[in-house]
Amino acid sequence: MYKIGFIDDDTTLINDYMTRLKRKDINLFFVEGCVTKNDVLKWILQNEIKCMLVDYQLTSMYNFNGTELVAYLNSELPDLPCIILTNYCDQGISENLVIQNLFIEREKLDADYSSPEFEEIITCLKQAVDVFDNRLKLNVNEYKVLKKKKDNGTISQDEEERFIDIFKILRAYNEVDDIPSELLSTNATKKMSDILESLDKILNQSK
Repeated sequence: MYKIGFIDDDTTLINDYMTRLKRKDINLFFVEGCVTKNDVLKWILQNEIKCMLVDYQLTSMYNFNGTELVAYLNSELPDLPCIILTNYCDQGISENLVIQNLFIEREKLDADYSSPEFEEIITCLKQAVDVFDNRLKLNVNEYKVLKKKKDNGTISQDEEERFIDIFKILRAYNEVDDIPSELLSTNATKKMSDILESLDKILNQSK
């Protein structure tokens, strides 16, 4: 099943959307309990969302609109596909916060189940999830390369920052073992190594 998040300030059609998309092998998760853009980001990671459907007009429930949210998510989680769902494409596009190709007319999601318009949005959503999965694999490969550099002590400061950023994302999607992120830095690792070495010396002296 494809796992997709949806944020909207109107819950009227949520259950209908969930039912229709589930028949197309898509699990739709509705954002709840969030106030800020950062809350939404945390919700995405906690629920392992691989694509976000974002309604443009969110302002009756949130203090930001859809394009502002997508711009924020793009900065914090660049590989996550975000699609703006709206009846106001021209208005959203004119803000120049999200590229035009990421806007979809809401009527396509409301279209007849067997219509080409509905099938078009289904194809778009599934392809977006496939893109995310493939990007996640690239991140895993990059993580392995950086981890090898870290283990042999050749990692640079910039690479270490990138290593920690990738780790946090991969951990959220259960792609790596859960290690406290504060122990990922070289300094923290060295301190831990020093502590373990000291303990070994104490144990050896007591024998």
